[in-house]
Amino acid sequence: MINKVENLVSIGKFRNYQATGPVNFKKLTLIYGDNGGGKTTLTSVFRSLTTNNPEIIRNRISTNSTTAQAAQITQIGTPNIFHTFGAVGWTVQFPDIEIFDIYFVNENIYSGFDFSDEHRKQLHQFVIGAQGVAIQNQMEQNKIDKTNSKQNQANIISQLIQQVGNNLTENLINAFLTIPATQANNIDQQIATAEAVLASANSNAVIQTLQPLSTLARITTGIDFASIIADLQTTSQTIQNAVLETLYSQHCQDLSANTLIGPENWLQKGFTYVENKQTIGEPIIFCPFCKQSIDTNSDILNAYASKFNADFNALVQRLQAYLLSLQNFNLEAAIQAINNVNQTNTGRITSWATHLPNTVLPPTFNIIADEDDLKVKFQNLIASVQQKIQNPTVAVATATATVFQNLGQTINSNIDSYNQSVTVYNTEITTFRSGIQTVVVAQLEVDRLKRIKKRFEASIDTLCNQLIAEKQVLRNLESVYTQLSQQQQAAATTFFNNYQTRINHYLGNVFKTHFRIENVVHVPPRGRATQSQIGYKLTIDGNDISFIPNQPFNAKECLSEGDKSTIALAFFLSKLDIDPNIQDKILIFDDPLSSLDTNRRAYTIGIIKSLFQQLKQVVVLSHNEFFLHEIGKDIGSSYKCTLRIIEDFVARASKIEICDLDELVKIDYFKHIERLEAFRSNPDINLKDSVLGWLRNVLEAHLRFKFYREIRTMTGQQTFGRLISFLNTSPVTFRDNVNRTDIISKLNLINGVSWKSHHGDPNPDYTTLGVNPNSITIAELDNLIEDTLDLIETRL
Repeated sequence: MINKVENLVSIGKFRNYQATGPVNFKKLTLIYGDNGGGKTTLTSVFRSLTTNNPEIIRNRISTNSTTAQAAQITQIGTPNIFHTFGAVGWTVQFPDIEIFDIYFVNENIYSGFDFSDEHRKQLHQFVIGAQGVAIQNQMEQNKIDKTNSKQNQANIISQLIQQVGNNLTENLINAFLTIPATQANNIDQQIATAEAVLASANSNAVIQTLQPLSTLARITTGIDFASIIADLQTTSQTIQNAVLETLYSQHCQDLSANTLIGPENWLQKGFTYVENKQTIGEPIIFCPFCKQSIDTNSDILNAYASKFNADFNALVQRLQAYLLSLQNFNLEAAIQAINNVNQTNTGRITSWATHLPNTVLPPTFNIIADEDDLKVKFQNLIASVQQKIQNPTVAVATATATVFQNLGQTINSNIDSYNQSVTVYNTEITTFRSGIQTVVVAQLEVDRLKRIKKRFEASIDTLCNQLIAEKQVLRNLESVYTQLSQQQQAAATTFFNNYQTRINHYLGNVFKTHFRIENVVHVPPRGRATQSQIGYKLTIDGNDISFIPNQPFNAKECLSEGDKSTIALAFFLSKLDIDPNIQDKILIFDDPLSSLDTNRRAYTIGIIKSLFQQLKQVVVLSHNEFFLHEIGKDIGSSYKCTLRIIEDFVARASKIEICDLDELVKIDYFKHIERLEAFRSNPDINLKDSVLGWLRNVLEAHLRFKFYREIRTMTGQQTFGRLISFLNTSPVTFRDNVNRTDIISKLNLINGVSWKSHHGDPNPDYTTLGVNPNSITIAELDNLIEDTLDLIETRL
C-alpha cells in the first residue's frame, strides 16, 4: 500500500512540497482539490512510478524552476520501501497501481470523437456493420401478415375514436381496452364530481381574487383590575392602619414586649383623642391614659399626620388615573372594530360559499352577548370610580369592576375561539385553492370518465373485443418474428469472452445505458502493423454506431461526453474484474465524474465502495467534495483518510494537508450557528460586523426553511426584511404564538441592526431601534445572539 507522499520538488504546482502532519494514506484515501491545483500532477507522479517512466515527471517541470526535480513516495512494508525520484529516474518501481484518469481515456479509448487505431490497438477497435443470416421466406411472410393485422387494427381504432368521442385518441386505445368493469361503478356520480372540479377550474381566476377571512384583535383595555378592586375597598381606617403599622412597628413591639395588650389599638385611640382635642382648640392636651401633657408638635405625631396625608393623596391620584384610563378606553370603537371584521368576513363567506365544498363550515360569530349591557357595565365601573373619588375614605362595592373584568375575559375567549375557527376555515381555503386543477387537466378527467361510461356500451364493447383479438394475432406474429431473428443472429454471433460480458454488465446493469459491446474478436497484425487489435461493435438500442462522419448513428451524434466517459470507465473496470490478482491492486481514480450525470455519479460511488472491499488500496482524487464525502460514508477512520491539495496563490505552489470533509460539506447555516456559539465563549468586538452578518444569515435561512410553504406565495424579492413583513401579516403560527408581537419585534431589531453590514448603506434609524451597530457592545451582541438562538430553537 502507498504510505505517504514524502516530498515533491519542481513538479507542476508542487514546487517544494515536504510532508508534514498526519498525511499518511490508508486503505481508502480521499483527496480533495480545486481544478488546476495539482490533482492531475499527483496522478502523473503515480503513473510515472508504476510504469517506471521518468519522462512523465520531466514533462511536468514547474515553471521558472531552478531546483532539480525530486520526489519520494513510501510504500508500506517491513521495513517501508522508499521510492525516490532523481536525475536517473526512480530507484524502485511500484507495480500493481491501476490509474483511471483523462490520460487513460485519451490513450486507450478516444480523443475527442476520434476512435482511431492509435488508441491502444491491443485494447479495442470498434467494428462497423452487422451480420445476419436470413430465414428469408418465413420472415417475409411474417412481415406481410403483420402488415395486414396492423391495417385491421387501424380500421377498428378509427371506428372506436369516432363512436366514443370525448377526446379518445390512438395513443389512449390500449388503456381504453383494459379499463376494468369495476371502474364503471357509480360512474354518473364520478362524472358529476369531475364536472364540479372542472367548474372550479373555469372559475379559478375569480377564486384567486377572493380574500381569506380576517381574524379579530383581542380587546385590550390597559386597565389593572386588581389594583382598582383593591383601591375601591380602601377606607380611612385602612390607611390609618397602614400608617401606624409602618411608623410604629418598633414601638408596638416594645409595648407588646412589656405586656401591653393591643398596642396598635391603643396607639390609634390615642391619636384619635389628640386629634379631637386639637379640633376643639384645647391649648393643653393631656394623655387620656397617663394624664401627662402632650406636645402636639412632637416628631411622632407630625410623622403620623404626614404619612397619612401622603397615602391618602396617593390613593386619590390612583383613582383619578383609573378614571382617566377608563375614559380613554373607547369601548364603542372596540365593539365597532369587532363588528366591522364580522361584516367583512360575512361578505367573504358568502363569496366562498359558492365554491367551497359543503363540508367546509364557516366560523360562528358570537363574541359579545349583549353590547348594550356591556356598555352599561362599563359605565357602572366608571361610576364606581367616580363615587370613590368623591369620598375616597369610604369603601365602594367592587362588583362593577369584577363584572366588567369577567365580561372582557369572556369576550377575549370568544375572540380566540372565533380566530381558531377562522384559521381552520382559511386552511380549508388554502387547501381548496391548491387543489384546483387547470382547465386542461380537469377537462381530461371529465373526458376520461365519460370514456369509461362509453367503454361498456354494447356496440363499443364488441369493437373492443375485435381489437383485442387482432392485437393478440399481431403479438403472436411478432413473437414468431423474434424467434426467427434470434435464429438468424445466432448463426453470426461469435463467442463473447469474459471481457465483453463485464463491459456489458457495467453498461447495462450498472450504468443503465443503452449501449452494448458486441462481437469481441482478436484482430492479428495486418500489413506492416506490429500490434494486435481487439475488435468491437458498439451499438445503441441495437443500432450499430458508426465512426465515419455523416453516417447514420455516427459517434459524434450518438455519444455525449458523459456517454464516452461511461464507456471508458466500463472498459477500465472490466479490466480489473478479469484480473486474477485484483486483491493486490492499488486503484487511483482522478476525477472519475467527468461529464457524468447524477445517476451515473451515484453508480460510480457504489462501484468505488465495492472495489474498496476487493482491492488492496483505493485512492480517489476529485474537485467535488460531496462526491468524496459520499464515498467515505460508513467507512471507519481506521481505514480511511481525507486529504486536500491546497494552493498558495502567492507562492503559486501546492501542498498536501489533512482535510475534514464533514466540515467541508457542512452548509453555512450550521457553520454560522457554531460561530455564534463560539463568539459567546470567546467574544471579540472586532468581529461585530461578521457576527451581525451571521445573525442575519441564520435567521433568514431558518425562516426560509421553517416557513417554506408559506413564503412560496410571496411576490417580488425575498429579502430578510420582506420575509419578516410577510410573516407578520400572514396567518402563520409560531411555536410561541402568544408572544408573536415580541417575536416580530426581535426579528425587526436584528434586521435593522444587521442591515448595514449585510447590504451596504440603508441608513436605518438606530435611535428608534435602540441598538447602533457602530457603537454596539459585546453585551448587546451577546443579547442579540441569545435572542437569535432562542428564536430558532423555541419560538419560531
